Amino acid sequence: MKLKNLTAIALTGMVCLSACTPQYTVEGKWADGAGKTVYLQKKVNDETPVIDSVVVAADGSFSFTLPAGVDVYELNAAKEAKKEILVSEIPVVVTIATELRTAKDSSTYETLSIEAVGDEQKVYEQGTQMIMTASFMQLGRMFALSNILQGKDTTMTLDSAVVFFDMMDARMNESIYNFVDSAKNNYGVAYFIKDYMIRSMPFDTVQVAYDALTDRVKQSAPGLELKNAVEALAAVSIGGTAPDITLMTPDSTELSLSSLRGHYVLLDFWASWCGPCLREVPNVKAIYEKYHDKGFEIFGVSLDETAGPWKAAIKKNDMNWHHVSSLKGWECPVAKQYNVTGIPRMYIIDPEGKIIAQDLRGEELANFVAGLYE
Repeated sequence: MKLKNLTAIALTGMVCLSACTPQYTVEGKWADGAGKTVYLQKKVNDETPVIDSVVVAADGSFSFTLPAGVDVYELNAAKEAKKEILVSEIPVVVTIATELRTAKDSSTYETLSIEAVGDEQKVYEQGTQMIMTASFMQLGRMFALSNILQGKDTTMTLDSAVVFFDMMDARMNESIYNFVDSAKNNYGVAYFIKDYMIRSMPFDTVQVAYDALTDRVKQSAPGLELKNAVEALAAVSIGGTAPDITLMTPDSTELSLSSLRGHYVLLDFWASWCGPCLREVPNVKAIYEKYHDKGFEIFGVSLDETAGPWKAAIKKNDMNWHHVSSLKGWECPVAKQYNVTGIPRMYIIDPEGKIIAQDLRGEELANFVAGLYE
């Protein structure tokens, strides 16, 4: 066969390969955006690099062609407005518009808005909004309870405030369950479970939500990521074997959690700057002093970033048990492994290394430990 024929066949194969590769398209309209640039970005770790850009055509249209696969991208209109979009086989249409808004001083100014329309996009945005609502509720709860404890708010007692917020949490949880059930065939719910439920809800609840998803969602890219996250959460949930921890002590020597096998251990994630952690110290100290002679141990993992405040808090509060830290704050690899998204975070580990309880505090923690020895 002649060389030019081989070349022709090779080129034909390349064209076919290119033409046959599945692709997804994002189409948009920017009525007064002719000549302006729209950027497409993708989150990679903690950065969001630009992966593509297009200049808006004279008729205001623009489009991006992407490899087939479910993923979330960020659309950036001339670096003035941003919007997360869920790209899948279901079309999503983007509209960028100029809006006139009024400032506090009654002056007006123009700003850009981005709207993305599509069935999958709708579910993704519902999940995002639900995460924001739940987060604001938790902040409100912490702020209100803090004000009551400090005497700044005398309109409610602590007990009545707890009852009120527990009721609000129950309503929020019901909304979450209904949302997951109604969206179990949508990719967006996989992101919701991974980005919110895994960080904030018990493992059993997360497992039920994951099991309810359809195979379409489970076998997608976000579904597979969620599967890995659920499995990782299972490893640090009740019944799982506590992953070993080896970090530096205040004396700069290594200490491993596994060195305490044969004992009941309270694994306590805390930090010197954490008010709720320090308020729990007297209770934890009383438990330690009562049961340490019977073999009870505490393994404190600090999320401090500098050694000074960490060591000072240990000394000031007479926390005379085992302490370690990576001094990397929230970037502590152990905290990530244990899915720690808020502190204090506590686990009780049995002599065989199994997790038997988590997130107990106050009287509930004291009663549980008492039941292990009495």
